[in-house]
Amino acid sequence: MAARPRGVDVLDLAELSCSISILVTRDGHQHLLVEDNGRSFQLAASGVSILEPVRLTSSALWSPEELKQRLNALECLNSLRSTGRLQPGFFPTEPRCSRLRRVLRALDGSIAGAPHREIGLALFGRARVEQDWADPGDHLRDSVRRAVRRGRSLMNGGYKRFLL
Repeated sequence: MAARPRGVDVLDLAELSCSISILVTRDGHQHLLVEDNGRSFQLAASGVSILEPVRLTSSALWSPEELKQRLNALECLNSLRSTGRLQPGFFPTEPRCSRLRRVLRALDGSIAGAPHREIGLALFGRARVEQDWADPGDHLRDSVRRAVRRGRSLMNGGYKRFLL
């Protein structure tokens, strides 16, 4: 990497170690998608070609609602520019990740025709199923039924709520 004058922040796509996709629309706007190990960062640009090294500036004022999100995006962009990678710290794990993983596994089992007990074995393990499956409170069975029901709900359009 050639030395740059101090204080000049340049994004040079050729220096990045990530997968890059660029879309240029008819009106000249450019959309850059950077992907790295399951993480992605999108940037829209106009007025300059992002195919060449671009000087990064910010001249916009944002509402308080947008400020935190935009600052995080700028920090991520700055980190990408300096390291050439999308750093994991900018992509926190979804808090519902383990629950959603369980729901999707239950849905897969249900679609494959597995009985609820078999789904329970896959989700919770043999020891837990042998201990709790016949419990009169049906807590474990209810967990499996809820996971299957939630998976079907997501499959039938419920996933759209994640996009709001």
